[in-house]
Amino acid sequence: MFFSEKNRKSGLYRAFSAVLVFTFIFTGIIPPSHGQIAPQTILNLPVPGTFVSSTDIFHPAMIKGVTVHPENPLEFDFIVDPGQDNLTGEEFETESTKMIKYFLAALTVPEEEMWVTH
Repeated sequence: MFFSEKNRKSGLYRAFSAVLVFTFIFTGIIPPSHGQIAPQTILNLPVPGTFVSSTDIFHPAMIKGVTVHPENPLEFDFIVDPGQDNLTGEEFETESTKMIKYFLAALTVPEEEMWVTH
């Protein structure tokens, strides 16, 4: 038990309990302000009921293909599309390496441990 009987009789425990009960009661009774400022500032979202148009389709960098060499089956060449990010140089190398590591990690997970939510 976290609090012993001796601790429950202390003034600090009783004061903490009173503040906690007071907070729960008054947050349920006093409604939040209904001003139009809050919805506009939280996450910079539009006011509820406003029509929101869809955005253009975004194509991220993606592995488009894999070449497996028959003479060495553990050697792969990856075909990576830079997508709309227009990554070049070191940024493209970093992103490609990250995607390739994810792909290789997926190959090492046993089939019975894979699951997909739908």
